[in-house]
Amino acid sequence: VLVVGDFLAGGLAEGLDTAFADNPAVRIVARSNGSSGFVRDDVYNWPAQIKSLIETEKPAVVIVMLGSNDRQQMKVGDVREQPRSENWTKEYERRTDALGKALQETKVPFLWVGMPAFGVSKMNSDMLAFNDIYHSAAQTHGGEFVDVWDGFVDENGAFVTSGPDINGQPVRLRSDDGINVTKAGKRKLAFYTEKPLAKILGLAAPGSITTVSA
Repeated sequence: VLVVGDFLAGGLAEGLDTAFADNPAVRIVARSNGSSGFVRDDVYNWPAQIKSLIETEKPAVVIVMLGSNDRQQMKVGDVREQPRSENWTKEYERRTDALGKALQETKVPFLWVGMPAFGVSKMNSDMLAFNDIYHSAAQTHGGEFVDVWDGFVDENGAFVTSGPDINGQPVRLRSDDGINVTKAGKRKLAFYTEKPLAKILGLAAPGSITTVSA
């Protein structure tokens, strides 16, 4: 399983390592670039790099998680566009779509994991808008979008630093900055991807208990 994206993808890969620790058939390979995104394609250009990564690693599934660094100006032509301005959004959609297309062309099944809520409220409206773009790119190109939002907010939809872990026990999910994810938070990110991932791999989801009715 090849996990690509930014620092959150790195955390997701750690969580998946824990989730599949007892299954020797599943190997999680993280190829994340912490400060990368779609905006700064001069730092790392995912649509351009993904094919060679897939050729090298030969994964059964690719998981993408990207976008937490993207609330910044983007150079479109010679103009520095402000985040979520009309031209910025058009170019952002184009780059996101380019990654979806590149993934589709490799014919490897992929999951696209959305952004969680963050501690900065202005960031959240942007992340919800980004998630819509990712959802669309995943669906257009035959991938599956995995929505993790509800796992990191309370019942009113507000960001939480602490919340239930995968067993419903209260734990700290996020660090003080409201951005980084704790070990329990990483495991929770992974939890959302386990079922769709197991389905693609033809496995029972980790920790799933099959009950035999009498």
